[in-house]
Amino acid sequence: MSAHPVATPEPRAALRVAPLVDAARAAAAPEGTAPWFVTAVDDGVAVRSVVRRWSLAEEPLARVTRVAAGAGLRAIRLAMAAQGRRPQVTHPVEEGLLAVVRPGEPYAPRPLERALYAALRDDGRPQGADGPRAAAARAVLRRAAETESAWLRGIGHPVVPGDELGPTWPDVLDEGVMRPEPVFVLVGAAGRVPHADLRTGQAVEALRLTAALLGLRTAVVAAPADPAALRARLPDRARDVLEGARGSTVAVLEFWRDAVGVG
Repeated sequence: MSAHPVATPEPRAALRVAPLVDAARAAAAPEGTAPWFVTAVDDGVAVRSVVRRWSLAEEPLARVTRVAAGAGLRAIRLAMAAQGRRPQVTHPVEEGLLAVVRPGEPYAPRPLERALYAALRDDGRPQGADGPRAAAARAVLRRAAETESAWLRGIGHPVVPGDELGPTWPDVLDEGVMRPEPVFVLVGAAGRVPHADLRTGQAVEALRLTAALLGLRTAVVAAPADPAALRARLPDRARDVLEGARGSTVAVLEFWRDAVGVG
């Protein structure tokens, strides 16, 4: 089943729904493994799970669905801001419903939002080879995660993807692709189901697009990651990062620059 959302006909409103759906389609998603979709509602859109009980279930496929839907939700918010309306997100208590996004007050999107939306429409490709290196790049990425009420920690150790670790986006990483000086980070959000999963997904998408502006490529090594499998893959000195992540939904991301790494 495709992870890409579909839409019902646009409602009778000034808001253009089609760009919101297109944005959701352009967001990062694990192909064929996270069935969620978008429908039009009164003056806005709703993000829904194909399997209704997955909106609150704890099973792995339900969780990856919510993380992937969170990535789409971040893209929808960007597309709504690009239309000059401040996005208003609610989470009604309804089985199968993950979020509703409606336009708020008129809003002039910030330059950063315009740039992120342009990166989204360009499929998250790196915007040039130059960009801040080392600590400066990591600081920008950390701020992007914090903007989504998430946290980011560098782990200083490579993490090899695997089925037991969690789903890799969009598919198994091509080990033949050269990734000079990759940087691995954990990103996550604390809280209860489904909000921690949705926030983590929004942070993943925000980081992917922010990295593109920094000239970096992004691979989602695992989202969400299984804590026990992740702990087994990290050396003792890196496991301390996980101790502070208890109660969080965690994803593992890898960043690299085609020419020169971020160090």
